[in-house]
Amino acid sequence: MPKTGLTQRLEKSLNAAFATNDLQRICGAIDAAVLTSPSIIKVAQDAGVDRTTLYRAFRCERGPALNTMINVLRVLGFQLVVQVNRQRAINTATRQPASVRAHYARRADAKATAQLLTVAFGSRELDLIVKALAETLHAQENISRVAKKTIRSRESLYRAFAAPRIPRFSTVLSFLNALELQFAVRILLPGDQQTSPKPRRPDRGLA
Repeated sequence: MPKTGLTQRLEKSLNAAFATNDLQRICGAIDAAVLTSPSIIKVAQDAGVDRTTLYRAFRCERGPALNTMINVLRVLGFQLVVQVNRQRAINTATRQPASVRAHYARRADAKATAQLLTVAFGSRELDLIVKALAETLHAQENISRVAKKTIRSRESLYRAFAAPRIPRFSTVLSFLNALELQFAVRILLPGDQQTSPKPRRPDRGLA
Protein backbone atom coordinates (compact mmCIF):
# COMPACT_ATOMS: atom_id res chain seq x y z
CA MET A 1 0.00 0.00 0.00
CA PRO A 2 1.46 3.38 -0.96
CA LYS A 3 2.01 5.82 1.88
CA THR A 4 -0.94 8.04 1.17
CA GLY A 5 -1.80 10.82 3.56
CA LEU A 6 -4.74 8.78 4.90
CA THR A 7 -2.58 5.72 5.49
CA GLN A 8 0.09 7.75 7.24
CA ARG A 9 -2.51 9.38 9.49
CA LEU A 10 -3.90 5.95 10.36
CA GLU A 11 -0.39 4.66 11.06
CA LYS A 12 0.20 7.60 13.41
CA SER A 13 -3.12 7.05 15.15
CA LEU A 14 -2.51 3.33 15.64
CA ASN A 15 1.02 3.86 16.91
CA ALA A 16 -0.21 6.46 19.39
CA ALA A 17 -2.60 3.82 20.76
CA PHE A 18 0.04 1.07 20.82
CA ALA A 19 2.46 3.38 22.65
CA THR A 20 0.09 3.43 25.63
CA ASN A 21 0.28 -0.37 26.05
CA ASP A 22 -3.39 -0.09 26.98
CA LEU A 23 -5.52 -2.90 25.52
CA GLN A 24 -8.72 -0.88 25.35
CA ARG A 25 -7.02 2.08 23.65
CA ILE A 26 -5.41 -0.23 21.09
CA CYS A 27 -8.60 -2.15 20.38
CA GLY A 28 -10.57 1.08 20.14
CA ALA A 29 -8.18 2.49 17.55
CA ILE A 30 -8.36 -0.65 15.42
CA ASP A 31 -12.13 -0.86 15.77
CA ALA A 32 -12.38 2.74 14.54
CA ALA A 33 -10.14 1.92 11.58
CA VAL A 34 -12.31 -1.06 10.67
CA LEU A 35 -15.49 1.00 10.88
CA THR A 36 -14.09 3.61 8.51
CA SER A 37 -12.94 1.04 5.94
CA PRO A 38 -14.87 0.93 2.63
CA SER A 39 -16.33 -2.53 3.37
CA ILE A 40 -16.46 -4.12 6.81
CA ILE A 41 -17.65 -7.37 5.23
CA LYS A 42 -14.58 -7.49 2.99
CA VAL A 43 -12.29 -6.78 5.96
CA ALA A 44 -13.84 -9.73 7.78
CA GLN A 45 -13.57 -12.02 4.75
CA ASP A 46 -9.96 -11.09 4.03
CA ALA A 47 -9.05 -11.50 7.70
CA GLY A 48 -10.60 -14.97 7.79
CA VAL A 49 -13.27 -14.19 10.39
CA ASP A 50 -17.02 -13.67 10.23
CA ARG A 51 -18.44 -10.20 10.65
CA THR A 52 -19.83 -10.88 14.13
CA THR A 53 -16.42 -12.03 15.36
CA LEU A 54 -14.83 -8.95 13.85
CA TYR A 55 -17.28 -6.67 15.64
CA ARG A 56 -16.85 -8.39 18.99
CA ALA A 57 -13.10 -9.04 18.90
CA PHE A 58 -12.07 -5.45 19.48
CA ARG A 59 -14.91 -4.57 21.82
CA CYS A 60 -14.79 -7.37 24.37
CA GLU A 61 -12.89 -6.82 27.60
CA ARG A 62 -10.26 -9.49 26.89
CA GLY A 63 -9.58 -8.33 23.34
CA PRO A 64 -8.99 -10.51 20.26
CA ALA A 65 -6.93 -13.62 19.75
CA LEU A 66 -3.42 -12.90 18.51
CA ASN A 67 -4.11 -14.29 15.03
CA THR A 68 -7.21 -12.12 14.67
CA MET A 69 -5.17 -9.03 15.57
CA ILE A 70 -2.46 -9.96 13.05
CA ASN A 71 -4.90 -10.70 10.23
CA VAL A 72 -7.07 -7.61 10.72
CA LEU A 73 -4.02 -5.34 10.80
CA ARG A 74 -2.74 -7.00 7.61
CA VAL A 75 -6.04 -6.32 5.85
CA LEU A 76 -5.82 -2.70 6.99
CA GLY A 77 -2.32 -2.57 5.50
CA PHE A 78 -0.14 -2.89 8.60
CA GLN A 79 2.23 -5.29 10.30
CA LEU A 80 3.06 -5.61 13.98
CA VAL A 81 6.64 -4.83 14.99
CA VAL A 82 8.26 -4.97 18.42
CA GLN A 83 10.28 -2.10 19.86
CA VAL A 84 12.12 -1.30 23.06
CA ASN A 85 9.93 0.76 25.36
CA ARG A 86 12.46 3.52 25.96
CA GLN A 87 10.44 5.30 28.62
CA ARG A 88 10.00 2.10 30.64
CA ALA A 89 13.71 1.35 30.36
CA ILE A 90 14.62 4.86 31.54
CA ASN A 91 12.19 4.67 34.45
CA THR A 92 13.53 1.27 35.51
CA ALA A 93 17.12 2.48 35.38
CA THR A 94 16.16 5.51 37.49
CA ARG A 95 14.38 3.44 40.14
CA GLN A 96 17.01 0.69 40.23
CA PRO A 97 20.46 2.24 39.77
CA ALA A 98 22.94 -0.24 38.31
CA SER A 99 26.34 -0.18 36.69
CA VAL A 100 26.59 1.39 33.25
CA ARG A 101 27.68 -1.97 31.86
CA ALA A 102 24.61 -3.74 33.28
CA HIS A 103 22.29 -1.04 31.99
CA TYR A 104 23.59 -1.25 28.44
CA ALA A 105 23.68 -5.05 28.53
CA ARG A 106 19.98 -5.08 29.42
CA ARG A 107 19.19 -2.60 26.66
CA ALA A 108 21.16 -4.70 24.16
CA ASP A 109 19.26 -7.83 25.19
CA ALA A 110 15.93 -6.01 24.84
CA LYS A 111 16.86 -4.70 21.41
CA ALA A 112 17.93 -8.17 20.24
CA THR A 113 14.67 -9.66 21.54
CA ALA A 114 12.65 -6.95 19.78
CA GLN A 115 14.39 -7.70 16.50
CA LEU A 116 13.85 -11.45 16.87
CA LEU A 117 10.15 -11.01 17.56
CA THR A 118 9.71 -8.48 14.74
CA VAL A 119 11.15 -11.01 12.29
CA ALA A 120 8.72 -13.64 13.60
CA PHE A 121 5.72 -11.31 13.30
CA GLY A 122 6.87 -10.38 9.81
CA SER A 123 6.48 -14.01 8.74
CA ARG A 124 2.76 -13.94 9.69
CA GLU A 125 3.20 -17.64 10.51
CA LEU A 126 1.40 -18.16 13.81
CA ASP A 127 3.47 -21.22 14.70
CA LEU A 128 6.72 -19.28 14.22
CA ILE A 129 5.40 -16.34 16.23
CA VAL A 130 4.32 -18.51 19.16
CA LYS A 131 7.63 -20.37 19.01
CA ALA A 132 9.55 -17.08 19.18
CA LEU A 133 7.44 -15.97 22.15
CA ALA A 134 8.08 -19.30 23.89
CA GLU A 135 11.82 -19.02 23.29
CA THR A 136 11.77 -15.48 24.67
CA LEU A 137 9.93 -16.66 27.78
CA HIS A 138 12.32 -19.55 28.40
CA ALA A 139 15.31 -17.23 27.94
CA GLN A 140 14.34 -15.16 30.98
CA GLU A 141 16.50 -15.66 34.07
CA ASN A 142 13.56 -15.34 36.46
CA ILE A 143 10.30 -16.33 34.77
CA SER A 144 8.29 -16.04 37.98
CA ARG A 145 9.34 -12.41 38.38
CA VAL A 146 8.44 -11.67 34.76
CA ALA A 147 5.05 -13.38 35.18
CA LYS A 148 4.22 -11.17 38.18
CA LYS A 149 4.46 -8.17 35.86
CA THR A 150 1.93 -9.66 33.42
CA ILE A 151 -1.77 -10.49 33.57
CA ARG A 152 -0.95 -14.22 33.68
CA SER A 153 0.59 -16.61 36.16
CA ARG A 154 3.87 -18.37 35.41
CA GLU A 155 2.02 -21.56 34.48
CA SER A 156 -0.46 -19.67 32.30
CA LEU A 157 2.37 -18.05 30.34
CA TYR A 158 3.91 -21.44 29.66
CA ARG A 159 0.56 -22.73 28.41
CA ALA A 160 -0.18 -19.59 26.38
CA PHE A 161 3.00 -19.97 24.34
CA ALA A 162 2.74 -23.74 23.87
CA ALA A 163 1.51 -24.82 20.44
CA PRO A 164 -1.13 -25.47 19.29
CA ARG A 165 -2.71 -22.93 21.62
CA ILE A 166 -3.40 -19.46 20.25
CA PRO A 167 -2.54 -16.77 22.81
CA ARG A 168 -4.72 -13.77 23.28
CA PHE A 169 -3.27 -10.51 22.13
CA SER A 170 -3.67 -9.18 25.68
CA THR A 171 -1.39 -11.93 27.00
CA VAL A 172 1.34 -11.05 24.51
CA LEU A 173 0.89 -7.33 25.16
CA SER A 174 1.40 -7.73 28.90
CA PHE A 175 4.33 -10.12 28.37
CA LEU A 176 6.14 -7.60 26.18
CA ASN A 177 5.39 -4.83 28.64
CA ALA A 178 7.00 -6.90 31.41
CA LEU A 179 10.14 -7.13 29.25
CA GLU A 180 10.14 -3.34 28.66
CA LEU A 181 9.07 -3.89 25.05
CA GLN A 182 6.05 -2.64 23.17
CA PHE A 183 4.17 -3.16 19.93
CA ALA A 184 4.01 -0.70 17.07
CA VAL A 185 2.84 -1.00 13.47
CA ARG A 186 4.46 -0.29 10.15
CA ILE A 187 2.85 0.08 6.75
CA LEU A 188 3.08 -3.05 4.65
CA LEU A 189 4.85 -2.94 1.33
CA PRO A 190 2.66 -3.73 -1.72
CA GLY A 191 4.09 -7.24 -2.09
CA ASP A 192 3.59 -8.02 1.59
CA GLN A 193 0.00 -6.90 1.60
CA GLN A 194 -0.90 -8.88 -1.48
CA THR A 195 0.46 -12.10 0.00
CA SER A 196 -2.43 -14.36 0.90
CA PRO A 197 -2.77 -15.19 4.58
CA LYS A 198 -1.91 -18.69 5.68
CA PRO A 199 -4.94 -20.97 6.17
CA ARG A 200 -6.32 -20.44 9.63
CA ARG A 201 -5.78 -23.48 11.81
CA PRO A 202 -8.58 -24.58 14.13
CA ASP A 203 -8.54 -22.89 17.51
CA ARG A 204 -7.17 -25.13 20.26
CA GLY A 205 -8.04 -22.82 23.09
CA LEU A 206 -7.11 -19.25 23.87
CA ALA A 207 -4.75 -18.21 26.62
